Amino acid sequence: MFGSILPGIVPAALEHFQIDLGMGIYVMTTIAVGCNLLQIPVARLDRSKRTPRLLILGAFLAGMIMLLGYLPRTTPTILLCLLMLVVSTGVALVHPFGLRGVQNLSDISTTISTPSFMTGGFLGASLGPLLAAVLVTHFGLRGLLWLAIPLALLLLALFAARIELAPDSGPATATPGKPSQTGPASPWGFVGLMLIAIFINTGSTIINQLMPTTLQTVHDFSSTFGGASLTLFGAGSAIGSMTIGYLAKKYPPKWFVIGGMLIGVPSTILYFLCMGHAWACVLVFFAGLTVSSGYPLLVALARNVNDGPALSTRLALLVGGSWGIAGLAFLGIGQLAHHCIGLGAAMHTAWICYALALLSAIFLCQPSSVPRH
Repeated sequence: MFGSILPGIVPAALEHFQIDLGMGIYVMTTIAVGCNLLQIPVARLDRSKRTPRLLILGAFLAGMIMLLGYLPRTTPTILLCLLMLVVSTGVALVHPFGLRGVQNLSDISTTISTPSFMTGGFLGASLGPLLAAVLVTHFGLRGLLWLAIPLALLLLALFAARIELAPDSGPATATPGKPSQTGPASPWGFVGLMLIAIFINTGSTIINQLMPTTLQTVHDFSSTFGGASLTLFGAGSAIGSMTIGYLAKKYPPKWFVIGGMLIGVPSTILYFLCMGHAWACVLVFFAGLTVSSGYPLLVALARNVNDGPALSTRLALLVGGSWGIAGLAFLGIGQLAHHCIGLGAAMHTAWICYALALLSAIFLCQPSSVPRH
């Protein structure tokens, strides 16, 4: 939630700090890239199974986005980027260790525990823009201070919890295509999982970062409607990922990833063509339900790939690395939108990324994972 607040309040922030969208893209990209690429080095800071104090530190640093409303209007863009870097460091500290925590639940398949963990992320990411827009609309940027309440509850919960993390193991040695005790085998190698995740997350980053601003500035909707539309996209992703996580225990996981994108790519295109109408928010929910909901399953499958680095690094690359690369891609797309093609046209690059993910999933599927008849 803390990492996704900024897209919901971009117009208000641009006006408050008197900067244009081009400079705002740099601020947005800083947090988008930092939240993710920083996960790769921080994943190795604590490889023990005990509850890492870095979880508590990360939650505290992520909450520093509340300071945004207390900075003077003349704050240079570079200092705004530095604040977003601090916030993103906090988010990056939490993810690898949290994922190792849910990977250690022996009585629950990783196809359930991992999507459950990431559903929390989806719901937080979808709630953040809406909640921030409501607070800023009623109280200004300083209204973000109300977020201190959930932050305090979170810190108390982390102090009270006794979390034991999964061992930082190497790749699985199980036979490819056969399930292990921790979940189904991956139909793709680690490189395949990584490539599919990069394309899916790039498409989702474009939607998450540009949709509220596009709805408000291009189609004259309120900031609250933009935040609500993004919430629907995230809610669809969350519901889809939980459903897929349950069904993937019984059916080959590749069909949920490939099948979802076969339906989701046309749904996303249709939404972009109709997003000027309020009823189109139903389409963005369906797009999230189908096209991006397979991503948590990719992360769950990483537990049982027979190649790649140690578990913590695999998870950091799939979660942090893929989203970080997506953030860098968004930097270029965002600048292209500002200087050349406009926000509406830039939104269409999202479905192109989803289409590339679909092609990658089809062509990189390992033959050994296909059942023989």
